[in-house]
Amino acid sequence: MPALTDPPAWAPFDDEPLFVPELLLGADHMDAAVADRTCRYLRQVTVARGGVLHLACAWNALHFGFDLALSAYHSALLDPEHFQAVRATADAARAAVPVGAFIRIERGTRWLWAESMGKFGATRDCDDDGWIPAARSGDRAGSPHAGGLWGREETLVMDTGAFGPASTVEVKETARLRRSGLLDARGHITSTALYRTPDLPLLDDAAYYQRHLLTEARPLLATGPLAGLLDDPHDIDLLARALAASFDTVGDLLRRAPSLRTWGPYAVAATDTGDLPASAVDEVVHRILRARTGPPRYTAVWPLLCAASDASGARDLTEGPHALVSLATVNLAIADRVAKPTAQVDLRIDDLWQQGGVWRAQQPPLPWYIDTDDPLTPLGIGHRQHAGSLPATPPSQESTPIPQEPPRESFAPPEGIAAPPTEAGSDEPVPVIEHLDDSLAVYTCCLLARHVDDGTLPMPMSILEGLAEDGPFILELHHDGDPDDYRTPQKLLRTEGALNGATWPWSFYPGIRLTVTVPQGGRRLHAVTAPLAEPLLLDNHGPFSWDCNTDVLRSYLGLTPQESEPQPPATRPTARASHAPAVDGLRSLIAAGLRRHGTPGMFDARSMQGHRLSAALFGPGPVPPQLMWTVIHTCEDMATRGLLERETVAGEPDLFTWWPGDKAPTTRKSLGTPERQVLRSHVKAHYVPPDRRRLPPGQQATDHARAAYAQWRIEMLGPEADTTLPEGYTFVRGHRRGTEQHATWHDDLTGCT
Repeated sequence: MPALTDPPAWAPFDDEPLFVPELLLGADHMDAAVADRTCRYLRQVTVARGGVLHLACAWNALHFGFDLALSAYHSALLDPEHFQAVRATADAARAAVPVGAFIRIERGTRWLWAESMGKFGATRDCDDDGWIPAARSGDRAGSPHAGGLWGREETLVMDTGAFGPASTVEVKETARLRRSGLLDARGHITSTALYRTPDLPLLDDAAYYQRHLLTEARPLLATGPLAGLLDDPHDIDLLARALAASFDTVGDLLRRAPSLRTWGPYAVAATDTGDLPASAVDEVVHRILRARTGPPRYTAVWPLLCAASDASGARDLTEGPHALVSLATVNLAIADRVAKPTAQVDLRIDDLWQQGGVWRAQQPPLPWYIDTDDPLTPLGIGHRQHAGSLPATPPSQESTPIPQEPPRESFAPPEGIAAPPTEAGSDEPVPVIEHLDDSLAVYTCCLLARHVDDGTLPMPMSILEGLAEDGPFILELHHDGDPDDYRTPQKLLRTEGALNGATWPWSFYPGIRLTVTVPQGGRRLHAVTAPLAEPLLLDNHGPFSWDCNTDVLRSYLGLTPQESEPQPPATRPTARASHAPAVDGLRSLIAAGLRRHGTPGMFDARSMQGHRLSAALFGPGPVPPQLMWTVIHTCEDMATRGLLERETVAGEPDLFTWWPGDKAPTTRKSLGTPERQVLRSHVKAHYVPPDRRRLPPGQQATDHARAAYAQWRIEMLGPEADTTLPEGYTFVRGHRRGTEQHATWHDDLTGCT
């Protein structure tokens, strides 16, 4: 087993927390240095925990602060009253314990603390030689039990050293627990685990632990860093979303961590066979791989591993947390053999959970439903076949036409298809004026094929007449999502009824819609495309990624016209506004302008003050006051609608921030799942959650820190919460990164001479 020789990557309660806001939004949103440090820390925790780490325990390490220097959690900061109680009785059934749960084993007045590190199925139908009925492979469901509960046979692996090395008293207590029947011969809790509802046994380990944290262990979760990152930690739905998202990110970081391999929910630091004798591993692999004629054979790993380790004199490697390392090591050794398939036998994992893993061996030919599947993806075929849930026939193999992109070099109509009408008086769509006042005009238009080919920007005559008398005119195109960068301003010249000279991106297609902003009497124009939330497919043509007039596009493609989009008539306001209102048509340009010119922030946010944004969009040179206030008032209106975030500081202009995802519908960038898009608007950016910090030697917490700690505990846990700050620690309020904090400790002068 590799030893931890390099310095700890992170120390809880000393260093800045690794449970940062980006952890709720995905590893790709994390600062590279923080992500690298977190990966190194998780690898070091894996090594310190014996070489294996379940996803739930990896999350615990980041959230509750596993100290590499102590190789333990700080028990002073985790209230054992909120641990799950396990009573030392010889009963055959007891409440199910999630992987990752902190537990207190009670025997009389004595408590023994531990962390649940893993578990696997312990069906009694499995033979000592590993043979297991097909019906048990992939079956995680429980069966009805007395009292309306659901029971399932499980083996729970726990670590009694999670809170520090075992004392002499604790060693004796563990021996008593074996004699009492709570622990089996290898030091595990093997019993009938009772679940309250039939759906709970079907949850995977991580999901079941999340349910535990949101219910019985809620007080532990409430006073940790996760709750401190949310604007409303008492919103149970929001907390559940954040919890699930953080688990997803930790799992991703484990897969990225150096020198770790993953097997199911476990990360393994062992190389080759780890501490297991090579002969024991070879024996298990040989028995799993043996060819079999007739029906497929399902073989479980745990009984074979126990027999092989006992025979080789390495029984201790199946006891305590060592059992999980050995199981993962053997399964990975089998997986490496599967990577080199043979013609004699098809071998694949069928169940990751039951009896430490169930492998399916069958001589070819194979049934159609597994012939091409990944052999390391558990399909639960044994149970599905027993339950009759496997499909009887394969799905249709008919090929599906691959959507083709429209031609990119020219937009001449396809051969044999007439061009859409372009003569005056035809049904050709015309530009629509959205806003017109003494300083600004906004209109929308869609480009026809000839506009794309000729580099033409159509423009209503009333707006064209309001341009500066001489050219050239500068066009800034905001077209996010294109593989090429079209940020370079282009020079256009005025011709009759339009501006010419534009170089449109290759991804433009007939019908694409532009929102164009033109300052009155100015020379700088902005054109913005609007990405669609879902790409458009038209009768196997596409995908088309930007908002468009589908009538024009369908006509160009030669498709049957559908019911036409309602086209608002071209308008010419009869009276121009004399003040600076918020302009709806300006919203897309403001979002695009912030994306392009704003100061980068967390989660790809972009920030800028309103007057600076006006200058960036309509400079160089002074921007007319009325135009500047139009931009500012529109930003304020967008903030009211939740499209921007507004930060007001006394004596300074307001700062407006654009966020990707659900905060800015005009952007194509997304945070991924809908859950994370919802989270985005509830996570405190640039934020350090409230936390306890270890005091330097000879220091003590200030009265201010003690009072803040008491207030925080009461806010999170209610008036009955214990508000005593643990000895040796101080408290730091939640704050924005980089802001100065009130002093939280001072010299301890007691006892000085």
